[in-house]
Amino acid sequence: MRLDFVRGHMGGNLIILLRGEQIPFGSELETAVKLLGPNYLSAHEAGILYPIDKEGQIEVKIAEASLPSFISACGGLTQVLGAALVETELGLIFGVKKDAPFTEVLLHTDGGQVGLIIDRHDQKSLKIKTDMQSFVNETYDRGVGFLQHKGLNVIKAGKFLVINAVHFKEIYPHADFIRWDSKTRQALLEIQHEFQEKTGEIEPNVAVYDWNPEYSGHLRVVFPHSVETEYIEPSCGTGSVALGIAVLAGGELDHFKDLSSDQSGQLLLNIESGGGIELGGPEITALEMKIDKGLVKSAAFSHSRVEITSVGQAIL
Repeated sequence: MRLDFVRGHMGGNLIILLRGEQIPFGSELETAVKLLGPNYLSAHEAGILYPIDKEGQIEVKIAEASLPSFISACGGLTQVLGAALVETELGLIFGVKKDAPFTEVLLHTDGGQVGLIIDRHDQKSLKIKTDMQSFVNETYDRGVGFLQHKGLNVIKAGKFLVINAVHFKEIYPHADFIRWDSKTRQALLEIQHEFQEKTGEIEPNVAVYDWNPEYSGHLRVVFPHSVETEYIEPSCGTGSVALGIAVLAGGELDHFKDLSSDQSGQLLLNIESGGGIELGGPEITALEMKIDKGLVKSAAFSHSRVEITSVGQAIL
């Protein structure tokens, strides 16, 4: 079996894109998971693309290997797909017009419709903006609240476990979010296992953050979803949205009134992420949120570094 692929990343969140019509019916998840493995294309998530008989619209099934399973949303995948539609033949294959400075695409995912606005110039994507409204809805539907582990307060933001790194170190003073040594990993695993037992959430989704940016962000984050399997994402679009919802719920945005650009409740949160498995990174995830009555009503994001790294055929 020969499968065309596009591989790229969003701040180190590695993505592969596949064409659904090339994969035998019934083997989609198995095929995607195999290609995600280290012996093949080595990535975090795969997007299986299907054409829709509507201009500028694509159906996407999103696979990840840690369970393995199809998942409802992946922000990094949308960013890489946006770049691929402009910079590779995928745009032509899926009938996406590229004759205007801005290209709009509507994705149909298991979590709902996701809109993209791609700012492009000379067949190069300059900025991709992903509408994350469907994931905001999913997060609140799954529940947002607070849990405690050995005196450590953590936040459940939908399917995400969100942890303040400073508070983590108060309980585990030797925690190292640069090297991720065995003691740090074991402590996180204990918290994660208890979180899953209490909430019933099965997917491993973790965000660790603090308010100590090194570059031009407001805060920084890393996503150690499954340290057991070395599954640590430097950047994560859904995780960034979950983080925004969590810090709002925790009252941590109360001291940042200057973040709001106007009186409509619109807020821009610049999050440092990407580059490696350490907390924070040189890239910026720009998260736009509309807030009303203490809740995030809508969200969109873009990432400062999205690259297509290879195009070719995989042989299975």
